[in-house]
Amino acid sequence: MDPNTAPAWRDLYIGLIGAGASLTGLTFVAIALDPHQIERTPLLRLRAANAVWCFIGVMFIGVAVLMPRPFAAVAAVAVGVGGLGGAVLLSVRTVRQRVFRQPHPGATVFRAVGNVLGFVLAGAGGFSLVDVERGWVFATLAFASVIMLSSGIFASWLLVLQIGVASTEKSLAGPRSPQGDSGAEKPVIHPVTGGER
Repeated sequence: MDPNTAPAWRDLYIGLIGAGASLTGLTFVAIALDPHQIERTPLLRLRAANAVWCFIGVMFIGVAVLMPRPFAAVAAVAVGVGGLGGAVLLSVRTVRQRVFRQPHPGATVFRAVGNVLGFVLAGAGGFSLVDVERGWVFATLAFASVIMLSSGIFASWLLVLQIGVASTEKSLAGPRSPQGDSGAEKPVIHPVTGGER
């Protein structure tokens, strides 16, 4: 097969669409574990949004490459705009965190540059796909997809870890009142010692 045509890249992009869709669903499951905590914590909101944005971006890249030609230009422009828009949003977020000294454990300049690079490559590849069907465009979009999948997986992993740590701390603290988190009456169990009769 000629690597300068979309059919040569078809299997890869079908796999990327499947991976993006599956990981988007799993991220929504992770968000559903404790949506109130994610809503209250800016860091968790950023991680959840980063993961979902990355995975949906990968799906859009795959759809743009596999779409029939008359409609591919519109999808390619959407990928280009989304990629460059994502790069700008990630850059602004990174600058805000550095300027205002917001806590962001695990964030490094290398990771932030990697995230932004994935979206920049997606934007450049998307706009290039409008009128150029060459192997380097498909390879650029594939590389952007791999970066975005890696970034999204890492953000989801940190999200689940932090939700799990908070849930463990909450359960170790014990009951605060006879009513649980759901508002239902919970029995309060008092330990029985041998000396009381």
